[in-house]
Amino acid sequence: MAARLPWPGLVGAVILGLAALSPSFIPRPWWVSAFTLGLGMTFGYALGSLLTALARAFARATGLMVQMRAGAARIVGRLLLVALGIGVIEGVRRGILLQDDIARRIGAEPFPVTDHLFGVVAGTVLFSVLILCFRALRGLWRLLGRLSRPFLPGLVSGAISLVIVVWLVVFVSNDVLFARFVESATRKAVQVNAETPPGRHPPKEATRSGGPGSPETWDSLGRQGQAVVADGPRRARIAQVTGRPAKDPIRVYAGMHSGRGLEQTADAVVAELYRTDAFDRSVLVVMMPAGEGWIPEWHPSSVEFLTGGDSAIASMQYTYLPSALAYITDKVTAERAATVLFEKVEAEVRRLPADRRPELYIGGESLGAYGGQAVFRDKADLLARVDGAMWTGTPRSSRMWEELTSHRRPGSPEVAPVVDDGRHIRFITERQNAVNDFYGRPLGPWRSPRIGFAQNPTDPIVWWSWDLMWREPDWLRERASPKVTSEMRWLPFVTFAQIASDMPRSVRVPGGEGHRYQEDLVPLWAGVLGQDPMADYTAIQKAIRADYRIF
Repeated sequence: MAARLPWPGLVGAVILGLAALSPSFIPRPWWVSAFTLGLGMTFGYALGSLLTALARAFARATGLMVQMRAGAARIVGRLLLVALGIGVIEGVRRGILLQDDIARRIGAEPFPVTDHLFGVVAGTVLFSVLILCFRALRGLWRLLGRLSRPFLPGLVSGAISLVIVVWLVVFVSNDVLFARFVESATRKAVQVNAETPPGRHPPKEATRSGGPGSPETWDSLGRQGQAVVADGPRRARIAQVTGRPAKDPIRVYAGMHSGRGLEQTADAVVAELYRTDAFDRSVLVVMMPAGEGWIPEWHPSSVEFLTGGDSAIASMQYTYLPSALAYITDKVTAERAATVLFEKVEAEVRRLPADRRPELYIGGESLGAYGGQAVFRDKADLLARVDGAMWTGTPRSSRMWEELTSHRRPGSPEVAPVVDDGRHIRFITERQNAVNDFYGRPLGPWRSPRIGFAQNPTDPIVWWSWDLMWREPDWLRERASPKVTSEMRWLPFVTFAQIASDMPRSVRVPGGEGHRYQEDLVPLWAGVLGQDPMADYTAIQKAIRADYRIF
């Protein structure tokens, strides 16, 4: 393959391919290494080829000529090939060592050396396939140009041929391949939604949807809804762990029904709140799920233990698709669902006398955080309508997140921005940020309403964005967090692909890293609820850990 590639393209492929092997947030299995390496080499090859074309055009325009004797050219070529070979060997060796280093940083098990080497081989194969596809498309463009040249001027012929080839690529990739993938994934998601998750059974408490007296039947809740109402602590467990009297927590949930839209589903949730006397509880949390209805158990369980069960959790399903696919194909539904549900619950709370209203909170993770933040126009609207919020792993494209982060206090890093001196809103990378800024300076009293944004420095869901292709982000330029290796460098397109490839693995890392928010949610929810976030919550954390199940 190397012998058939132009030297500038080959050099570009090697340089950016090795750059793609540099570390990011998450240790890479072989298939992720293959993906980033293949894309990096392809981009480097394209860049090298483009520079070559520009140089040749400049030479033709200026009459510049550079010649080298055949013998000297062979020697230079061999030396360059040797240099590239040495560079590849050293780059792969260094890449493996750095992958092991980031694994140790986040407490994960390093992948075997054989996995890394297989990823390099697979990435090279992917690069070869992509180059062959590119050459096939170039051949098609030239063929169309030859066929149309007798009827059209040369420049017009080439432009029209290029438009046809681009249209063909977009049509096949989007309207054929991607559309069929989404269709197949949707069918599979609908099938999975009808399956009961292992170990879950209909609740026996009337305080839960799907239980006695609930019009929302067990089967209607869907797989993730069944997990929500089946899991979590009951009164006896809360009393045992906290040593104080407790109530049975309320959990209401409505699944997607054929012919039932978002408005009707939200109405069903409100009806369940009335049925369970949820408006008589001290705390009412609208908890928006991610994707197919999934709610990470650390969120509701933290609230229930901290309030002694004097709480109600309200949620609803709005899609069958997993969170990642729903985020790509239809973020608008997540926004609409959160807005409809929160506004209906809020309206019922506002109807109650001021001295009988429960405190109203909102929470969610990932796509659930994205949708929940879309409920509010701006910071002022948020602070006026809730008693608190706890969002984890907010996708960077959230309008609320972007607005708050861009108006942070000068000197505070993007990974943990300080907004209005932390009076109401606090961005949290670790537990201490509930009371101190990133550099340990006290933030003062956390005044109500209290809003928390938990975001791990190694969470690619938070830090990935489209502009990574052409702009170095503040969080990487600042290098504020020691959890992110100093060996991480920004390169156009390469860093974009690296962070994107971290996403699928970001939930398969130790808790507190990547896109996994676990033990620290107990003290963080405590802070949002007006309790001391620095108190000892070990007993609650151990209880949730013992009862927590991932399916």
